[in-house]
Amino acid sequence: MQGSGHTPEWNGPKVERTLRNGKHIYFSAFKAWLVEQASRPGASVAGLALRNGVNANLLRHWMKLGHWQSDTQALLPVTVLAQQPCADVVATTIAQPSTGTVEIELCGAVIRLCGQVDAAQLRAVLTALRA
Repeated sequence: MQGSGHTPEWNGPKVERTLRNGKHIYFSAFKAWLVEQASRPGASVAGLALRNGVNANLLRHWMKLGHWQSDTQALLPVTVLAQQPCADVVATTIAQPSTGTVEIELCGAVIRLCGQVDAAQLRAVLTALRA
């Protein structure tokens, strides 16, 4: 199903055990995989949850917890094309998800981020520029 926008199917066990009240305790590996799939660009959290028999609100809760997100952030190469002093800081961001390029024009300088750029990496670059 590559390229169709659908995520691959989970092949392992999902539910570790079920409590008397009907509540399911899910395997950590399944939760980590589900959070990873839901974090991909264009993924439908509700659709992914439905296909895997999980409540969409529970999946969103797991995503907020952040237990399964990596703590390391990869640094992206940054190229400054031109540099001019400016009194005003006005940033224009153009995202091109198909090519994986983000260009930021700042005071006459253009900063281009290539490759897979996620929101956390872009936030780190913008925070560094603001400082």
